[in-house]
Amino acid sequence: MPLFAKNVDDLESEEKATATYSSLRTGILSLTPGDHKCRLYCSGQQCRFCRIYLASEASGAKIEEQAIDGLYSTWITDDILAMARLQLEHFEKCQIIQKFQIANIKSVINLQESNEHAYCGQGNLKSGFSYDPEDLMRNGIYHYNFPLPDFEACSPVRLLDIVKVFDFALANGKIAVHCHAGHGRTGMVIAAWMMYSNGITPNQAVSVVRSRRAKAVQSREQVETLHKFKLLIRNNGGMIINWSKFQTIPEYVKYNQQFLSKPEIRLYGKLPKIVYIIMSQVLKKCYEIVIFDVDESQDYRFLVECSSPRSSNQNFDEELLNLQLNEENLEKTQEFYVEMCKNRGLCISNMQRVFEKEDFRDLIRLLDLFFHSSFHQLTFRDEFFQIFDAPQAENDHKISWAPTFWFLMKCCQALPNQLHLAFSRLISKWFLRSEIGIALKIQQWLSGT
Repeated sequence: MPLFAKNVDDLESEEKATATYSSLRTGILSLTPGDHKCRLYCSGQQCRFCRIYLASEASGAKIEEQAIDGLYSTWITDDILAMARLQLEHFEKCQIIQKFQIANIKSVINLQESNEHAYCGQGNLKSGFSYDPEDLMRNGIYHYNFPLPDFEACSPVRLLDIVKVFDFALANGKIAVHCHAGHGRTGMVIAAWMMYSNGITPNQAVSVVRSRRAKAVQSREQVETLHKFKLLIRNNGGMIINWSKFQTIPEYVKYNQQFLSKPEIRLYGKLPKIVYIIMSQVLKKCYEIVIFDVDESQDYRFLVECSSPRSSNQNFDEELLNLQLNEENLEKTQEFYVEMCKNRGLCISNMQRVFEKEDFRDLIRLLDLFFHSSFHQLTFRDEFFQIFDAPQAENDHKISWAPTFWFLMKCCQALPNQLHLAFSRLISKWFLRSEIGIALKIQQWLSGT
């Protein structure tokens, strides 16, 4: 397998981001007690970040336009708002709840520690923050608190936990993220999500955030955290194909689950994510409508329904497809995989976005590389025929490869008949490393004969 950078020093210079604060400045800020920090650097009650920015009360003075009127805020993307922390006055004077609802903000992610910046603006409430999170939740806005120390480093594993919740919250609507000013910690977490979701480098992610909010990601420690986070995505469970092979499919599933949110873990169940994503993409390239249904009581039993075939299906050349998909040399496919990892940031978290525009032949070849590079032989002939000759028997759940096998079989059965021969040969090699006497039986099952 290809070797990627394993240490921060090994990252290419163009991948690395830079801090806006020097180490000296960060050190002074970190060592300054909270009350002095508020009075010396934040102006206490006159803190510029805790001000109310209502354009209607400008009285002729020029006030910079804010994404949410009255709140120091910026849209980083169409769905992610970076903001300063809320004040009690935002609820009393600015109708902030209604403004969030109009903007379709469904979640607020709070990165502050309890009772920090207690002397800024109106200070803090009994909640430990400058506002009461219950006021948001009572109005249908979720509130998540992930306390991070101001200006200091965050472990990449901790950042991953935050980003997974961040990604889950985005699936339900727009989100607003804040620390104190909405610069350092807020910028770091948003940049990390961009790396996780879009596969971009720390430098690219920070540049995007700063293009919208100039002072984002301030300290060297925050930048170093992003560099380590990139290595975590590449090397420690974030890679689709690991450095070494696994004995069983459940071992692989566990390896990647640390990078998946809980809803994703429930969705894929005992399947490797790459198998689910690639087969769903292949089916969507063949049909307009694709529906997966899983029997929750037997999570290896799948219903796959497809309808409205795409016209391109009529152009399949069965013999050519069989040759293309079953080519023994995987060197070109490995080069393709390495290119996607290095240049497009492919990893377990963003594979669906990366795969959407790929040709289905490339996707199947990549799945071929995955099975050959990730596992030794998964089963033996006697065990295979025991399961295959009595499909989905009561003891199937005891066979570690059975859920993935039957999922592939159900998906392939729904594919156009021209693809059955090629996939029969592939599946037999994925599980048994041989197609002798196996591929024909699989093809007959797929064709219903």
